[in-house]
Amino acid sequence: MAAARERLRRLLAVHPVRAARELLGWELTRVLPEGEVVVCRLVETEAYHESEPGCHAHRGPTERNRAMFMRAGHAYIYFIYGVHHCLNVVCGEEGEGAAVLVRAAEPVTPSGLRLTGPGVLCRTLGIDGRLYAVDLLDPASPLQLRRKKLRRAETISASPRIGLSPNQSPGLSWRFFVEGNPHVSTRKNVQK
Repeated sequence: MAAARERLRRLLAVHPVRAARELLGWELTRVLPEGEVVVCRLVETEAYHESEPGCHAHRGPTERNRAMFMRAGHAYIYFIYGVHHCLNVVCGEEGEGAAVLVRAAEPVTPSGLRLTGPGVLCRTLGIDGRLYAVDLLDPASPLQLRRKKLRRAETISASPRIGLSPNQSPGLSWRFFVEGNPHVSTRKNVQK
C-alpha cells in the first residue's frame, strides 16, 4: 500500500502543467462527516507554479500557502473572495511552490451533483480549511485521490486560466479540461 502511494506521489512530483494534465480522469473521493461517500472524476484543472505571478507561491512561503511547498499529493485549500474555498493538489518537488487547482468534476456517485467551478465543488463536497494540508493519497483520509485514466474517446484541450489578468498569466495556456464534458466550465477561445 505504501509503495503504491509513493508511485502516485512520484506521478505528481512534476511541473504543475504536467500534473494538471495527468490528474484529468482521476477520482476524488470525499467521505463526509455523516459517513456518506461521494466520488467524482476530475475533468478540469489549472496549473500554478511559483515562477509566475498568478501563483500564490510567487512571493515565497507564507502561513497561508505553506501547503504548496509540501510533498506532492497534499491538499492546498484557500478561501477566496470571502465566500468560496478552492481545492488544489500539491505537485512538484517538496519545497517548490506548485499546485493544481481542481476547477470541475463529473459526479460518479451519487449522480446529479453540481461540481462545476472550484467554489461550487468545494461547497458541495464540504471541503474547507479543516482539510488543509491533508494527504490526498492516504487511504484513511476523508478526501482522497485515486488514479484513473481518461476514457478511450476522451481528449484533453487547453486554454488560458480563468479569472486571471494577462499580467498574472502572460501567454500561459495552463487550464486543461476533458473536451466536450458537460461538467467543464464554459470558456470562449478554447484551443487544443
